[in-house]
Amino acid sequence: MDTQARLDLQEFRASALERNQEQLQFLLKRLLQSLDYYMALVVPLERIQSFLPIFERYYPEENWVRKLLLMIINYGKAPDNDISEMALQQSFSAAGMGNFLKAVYDLTQAMRESNTPEVRIGFMASAVVNIIMAELAEAWYGKRPKAWERVRTGEEPHASKIALTFWTDAQTAEADSAAWLAVAESIEAKLLRKAQG
Repeated sequence: MDTQARLDLQEFRASALERNQEQLQFLLKRLLQSLDYYMALVVPLERIQSFLPIFERYYPEENWVRKLLLMIINYGKAPDNDISEMALQQSFSAAGMGNFLKAVYDLTQAMRESNTPEVRIGFMASAVVNIIMAELAEAWYGKRPKAWERVRTGEEPHASKIALTFWTDAQTAEADSAAWLAVAESIEAKLLRKAQG
């Protein structure tokens, strides 16, 4: 692993503990660029796969997401745009599910050969951000359905207050930092594997 990647990982971990979202996203893109394409793609894919059972618990009849992910894993190619756009066209109202489906969509767009390498990395980073937000929202709002309904419908003045309470909650903060630190671990493992040839 080169010195720049080592320094980026160190700063990434510090930013995770500080919950500095802007710096995390900047460094995430830079670190993903230092990986081979398919290794970079695995970073969001791992988290999306681990969240899939939660999505299926809420929506057991929606097996198209699992099929889409299996297609990506088995063939290493993006599904047809019509299929991937299903992720954005359907409405799933449970907490975190919108972010999860946005992450799935971002993943498919990161695989489009028509996109430039920079755009593809941007979609991978967006997928990571969205899947982490899905995890946080489901964990917190999943226990507080009335609060989620108010936020989801934008019921003011409560919605803004509730969203701030969610974001500043000690458990949310801890889970947020932990999720980003896990992303750092995943990237570091892939960088080490790349360095070993």
